[in-house]
Amino acid sequence: MLLNRKQIIEGIIFPLFLFYACSEAQKPVSYVARVNGSYLTEDDVSELIDSQFVSEKSRSSVIKNWVRQEVLYQEAVKQGLTETKTFKKNIENAKRQLAAAILLEKFSSSSEPVYTNEDLVNYYNENQTSFRLPFNSYFLNRINFSDKNTAVQFRTEVISGDWKQAADKFAKDTSMLTMSSGILLPEQDIYPTKLLRILEGLYPLEISIVISDDRGYYTVVQFLNKYAAQTIPPFEAVKSEVEKRYRSALAELDIEDYINDLFTKNEIEINN
Repeated sequence: MLLNRKQIIEGIIFPLFLFYACSEAQKPVSYVARVNGSYLTEDDVSELIDSQFVSEKSRSSVIKNWVRQEVLYQEAVKQGLTETKTFKKNIENAKRQLAAAILLEKFSSSSEPVYTNEDLVNYYNENQTSFRLPFNSYFLNRINFSDKNTAVQFRTEVISGDWKQAADKFAKDTSMLTMSSGILLPEQDIYPTKLLRILEGLYPLEISIVISDDRGYYTVVQFLNKYAAQTIPPFEAVKSEVEKRYRSALAELDIEDYINDLFTKNEIEINN
């Protein structure tokens, strides 16, 4: 249901955005795209996408899609289709679906599931087969730095102590880019390729050498274990995925309770 609500929001908000926001007659000071007297501004683009994390290719696709939809919309207006009963009914239905989806998102964001580690273990035990691995996977700790010397220092720290202690010590280092503890990665997702070759030669808890890649990253990993395809990894190896699924399940239950509560507060009649 969470995915369906997200799809509803994304599927409805773009055409509604076009209908209400993109056909203003007033020419802006600057704009990203234009179709006749309709303009797409940088602010409009920011509303359609998260500009901090979207790639240039995705951004270009969104802009092209706006142009395509705007051309079709303007032609529909010329042909009088926006004045038909069918159009107005569809807009009203879309507004209702969007409002309902946003309401549920608001409820979900304000409702924080409460659970214990024991709950997660029980959920894992009851659904073990759903965590079966489709690919060979590596369970490891990983950290990326932008500075080679710092990466070397971190590796030395781990060897003389332990991963958590070193991670805490370097947590505020400005050259530390990303750090993940206890992650399970399919072998095809491991980058760079030479890292995979190195992992194949490590023993549990062994630390890799500092590995560089073409992005300018300097990586250190601690090999924890390897699990073959079609096996079911232990709880600790998939704990983050177990928690993600369990939180989603709790959220769905909360939503159903919320909707049932709304049912009791409204007059509802269904005639078969």
